[in-house]
Amino acid sequence: MKPQNLISVIFIFTFTILPYTSFSQTYFPYDKYNGTNLKWAEDLQFKDSDTTIIMITVRNKVAGSPKYFSDKSIRSDQYTTLICLWKNPDWYIMEVASLEMALQKSGCTKEVATFVHGDGKDFPLAINRAADIRLLFDVPVIAFDVPSLLPKSNKIRNFYNSKGNYKESVNLFAAYLRALGKIKENQPNLTFVLHMHSLGNYVYMESLKQNRLNDCPVVFETILMNAAAVKQKRHKRWLEKSNIQKNIYITYNKKDHTLNGAHLITFRKQLGERLKKPLAGNAYYINFQNIANKEHNYYRNTGLFKSYPNIKQFYMDILHGQLIPLKDASRFSQRNDGKGFDIR
Repeated sequence: MKPQNLISVIFIFTFTILPYTSFSQTYFPYDKYNGTNLKWAEDLQFKDSDTTIIMITVRNKVAGSPKYFSDKSIRSDQYTTLICLWKNPDWYIMEVASLEMALQKSGCTKEVATFVHGDGKDFPLAINRAADIRLLFDVPVIAFDVPSLLPKSNKIRNFYNSKGNYKESVNLFAAYLRALGKIKENQPNLTFVLHMHSLGNYVYMESLKQNRLNDCPVVFETILMNAAAVKQKRHKRWLEKSNIQKNIYITYNKKDHTLNGAHLITFRKQLGERLKKPLAGNAYYINFQNIANKEHNYYRNTGLFKSYPNIKQFYMDILHGQLIPLKDASRFSQRNDGKGFDIR
């Protein structure tokens, strides 16, 4: 057996027998919100200084569970809209009737970033990851939440189970985007951004493939496909169907250890890993290989931010709906191979 094939077998065997803790469940020094204590509230009062997260979850409720929501099953009829309020060391959870009400109660009048998390997230961790973005980049966050962590499951089984859940969530994802579209019509000055990380890009890909977004208006100033754990091959075909945004940015890094793992277990190059032409004409591609090394969560790695301030500035610009100055030679350089730009 060739050495590279032996390495692949060992890697896959290891991922099969080890329980799932998460591809990306590394806690960075910045993590302030790691609370797993959830408390249900019938009514909450909010102040401007409060840290709140709006959750759009497709999970089924589970009576008597400290998590309140399932690790396994999802709803097919409608999503649940929640406001999560941080009061150290707990998250207080309140259900509201509509997305519009959630935005109003949370005081979101200027800008909001929708975040779709990746693999390995139960309900409390999904809140915490959204809160990271809220705190790091000072932007209100709506988290679109899908079950992606099976307790005691091995990593490969968990990965494929999560893919199935994202695919099953396509109808509710499309319904959520249409709800955002109606709000945008009534509040045209409200800026929306969509940030999808890793396997979270799968629900967007499937929505486009299944033509579920054809009737959606332009909702987002920017869509960010960050370290996308979706098949790279022929991505141009479905991505160029997207008309719900003004700009699309795709980050990639062939050294990304998590996407290298996804490549091995799916036998497919990942879009956020190894880019090949033809590329989508409606997207900008940003290569992080030279500065992110093997990191997968470079969008929230404060160690990298200290070494390379331009990384944080890139995400700051994206999440606040700003155009990325790709012609700024101090921040980006155009690649000679035609595969977008290298971030400096």
